[in-house]
Amino acid sequence: MRPLSFVWGVAIFCAVLPQIVLAEVGEEVEVTSGAITALTCAMEAKQKGSLEPLSQCPMSETLSGFAIYDVAMKEIYVLSPAKVARYELERAFGGGRIDLVGTVAKDADGVPVLDVSEYSISARPKPGAFKGCL
Repeated sequence: MRPLSFVWGVAIFCAVLPQIVLAEVGEEVEVTSGAITALTCAMEAKQKGSLEPLSQCPMSETLSGFAIYDVAMKEIYVLSPAKVARYELERAFGGGRIDLVGTVAKDADGVPVLDVSEYSISARPKPGAFKGCL
């Protein structure tokens, strides 16, 4: 039998957790080294708790839209299309990273949409870029 304090601790944690994790409209968000991927792959990665779907995501999945997966917070964001050009996201898809600061503009089916105020994108490394490192 578990002590009563443990049960209360779990109950409080479960009641507070959804309020902490979900970004609200108007909230400022900062993402460091976010993975640029497809929305479907980001949702799969979050559901499985694994980064494997991000590394194996085909470019054809981006027809459903691009997403930023914050690896540290395990949160998914969609970027407002007026702020970041699609070609920049395509160039960094499959290994590139994005650092950004933005504000949650709206909620689209449980995924926060960000109005980005500043960002920098690191393109994915070219094939063979790490050859000879060892």
